[in-house]
Amino acid sequence: MKSFRLFVTTTVLLVLILTGCSAAQNAGSSTSSSNGLPPAGQPIVIGGTLGLTGAYAGPSADYKATYDYWLQQVNSHGGLLGHPVKMIIYDDESNPATAQSLYQRLIHQDKVNLLLSPYTTAIGGAVLPIAAANHMILWNGGFVGIKLFKSSQWMIGSYTYQEPDYSRGVFEMIDSLPASERPTRVGIVTEQNPFTLAVRDGYQGQGGVINFAKQRGMQIVLNEEYPPTATDVSGLIQRAKAAKVDLFFALSLPNPAALIARTAYSLGFKPKIYCACGSLVTSLPYWAQLGPAGEGIFSTAMAVPSDNYDGINDLFTMLQRVRHETVFSQYAAVAMTILQVMQQAVEGARTLDQQQLRAYVLSHRFNTVNGPLTFDQYGMPRYNAVLVQYLNGKNEVVWPPSRATAKPQLQ
Repeated sequence: MKSFRLFVTTTVLLVLILTGCSAAQNAGSSTSSSNGLPPAGQPIVIGGTLGLTGAYAGPSADYKATYDYWLQQVNSHGGLLGHPVKMIIYDDESNPATAQSLYQRLIHQDKVNLLLSPYTTAIGGAVLPIAAANHMILWNGGFVGIKLFKSSQWMIGSYTYQEPDYSRGVFEMIDSLPASERPTRVGIVTEQNPFTLAVRDGYQGQGGVINFAKQRGMQIVLNEEYPPTATDVSGLIQRAKAAKVDLFFALSLPNPAALIARTAYSLGFKPKIYCACGSLVTSLPYWAQLGPAGEGIFSTAMAVPSDNYDGINDLFTMLQRVRHETVFSQYAAVAMTILQVMQQAVEGARTLDQQQLRAYVLSHRFNTVNGPLTFDQYGMPRYNAVLVQYLNGKNEVVWPPSRATAKPQLQ
C-alpha cells in the first residue's frame, strides 16, 4: 500500500512538473523577447491619436495621409526587423480629455509597442504624462513645447525649432535690410493657447517675439490676446491700424489665422511685414482659398521640396495625388520625419526597449525629409528653419539666402 501511494505521489509530482514546464514554454512563446520584440510573425504595433474631427481636423488629415503612406512603404519592404507593422490611430476629436482616455486604451488594452503623439501642444501636453508614467517614448511629430521637452525624459521630437524660435527668421531677415527699410512699430495678436503664448513670450528669457523686438530697439505698440473661439477680430485689426503697426504678428492656430488674414484684407490693413507665425498655416490647403487675403503673408517652415531632402519629393507627390495639395505641407513633413527617425532607431538599435531607443536617438544622425537631424539631450532636433512668403499661390523661401527661392516682398 505504501508503495502504491508513493507511486501515485511521484506520478502526480511528475505530471505537475511537466505541466509547469509546458505552461512556461507556452507563456514564453506568446510574450515579447528580451529586446521587446513580439514573437515571430506577429506585428509591431504603433498607436496614437489625431484630431480627425473638431478644430484640428485640417492639419490632422495631413498627418493621417502621411502615416498611411509610410505604413504602406515600410510593409512593402518587409516591415521592421522582419515584423509586419500595424498602426492604430484613434480620433481624439481635438479634445485633450478624449486623447488622455485613448492613450490609456492604446497602452493598456491595445498594448502598442510604440506611441505617436497627437497634434498640437495643448493635447500633446495632456498625454505626455501618460506616456511617461508607462515608461514609453512619445514619438512627437505633432507639436512643439520646449518646457515639456526639458521636463521629461520620454519624448523625441521632429520639429526643428521650438516656440521661442518661431519668429527668429523674420527678425534675421529684417536685420539684413537697409536701416531705412526696417519696420519699427510691432503689433502682436496672440491666441490664448500655451503654445502661441510661448511663441510671443519665449522661454526663460530666451527668444519669443517680444524679446527679439526689444533686442532691436523696436517699439511694441499693440500686444493683445483673443480666445480660440473668436469669430470677430475686427477690433484687433482696427487698433493695429490706428497704432500704425508696420511689423504684424498673428500668433494663431489654423482657424483663427484665416479669420485674421481675411479681416486684415477686408479692412485694408497692410503692414510692411505680416507674419502668420503661430503655426504652419500657409502650407495648409485652405490657405489657397483665401485668395488675395493670403498673398504676401510670411510664415515659418522647416523643409521645402527645393531642399531635395531624403524622400521629400516622393512625399509631395503623394500629397498631390491623395490630398490634391499644391503647396507642400509642413505637417506632412514633421509627420514623415518622426516616422523616419523611429524606423531608423528601431532598425539601428534592433530593439523596442524604450530606454535603449532613446539612447540610440540621442547618439546618432538621421536622414529625413526634414534634412539630416541630430538631437540634444532633451530629444529636440537642432534648429533648422526657413522663412517663407506666400507669393502667387505658393510658398517661396525668402530666408536664409542659402536656401532662398525668391526675394522678400514688403508692403
